[in-house]
Amino acid sequence: MRGRFAGAYDRHGEKLRFLVVGGWNTVFALAVLWVFDRVIPYDQSSIVQKELVLVASWVVSVTQNFLTFKFLVFRSRGHWFREYAKMYVTYSVTFVIQSVLTLVISEALSLRLFWANLPTIVVVTIISYFGHKYFTFGEPRRPGCDSGQEG
Repeated sequence: MRGRFAGAYDRHGEKLRFLVVGGWNTVFALAVLWVFDRVIPYDQSSIVQKELVLVASWVVSVTQNFLTFKFLVFRSRGHWFREYAKMYVTYSVTFVIQSVLTLVISEALSLRLFWANLPTIVVVTIISYFGHKYFTFGEPRRPGCDSGQEG
């Protein structure tokens, strides 16, 4: 029985770590957004001001996510600055998608940003896993090598 679990973890451990650490990162990001939504004064009717609150909370969350994904999930030994920059590229895509969805939900249902953000998490989780696995922390492919590893 133990061998079966070990084999499953060998095949899917990274995905499991991504979900667990990603769960923590999501709670952290939501907490940051909740605090910023309450502490930073902004006009609820201003989309620009709402977006500024989202951007501020995003910057804090991306930095924390980078550290947990680098060390705990993908266990990367890559260049810090390069991976941190790639993290922003990956999260820029998900941020635009999540922001648009959050703003649409907020406006359509007259919800605060925190509550409007919750339904967007599933979509962003899937996109970010593949973005981080293959782009942010992915090994650069070498010419003439299909697996991305040296022959």
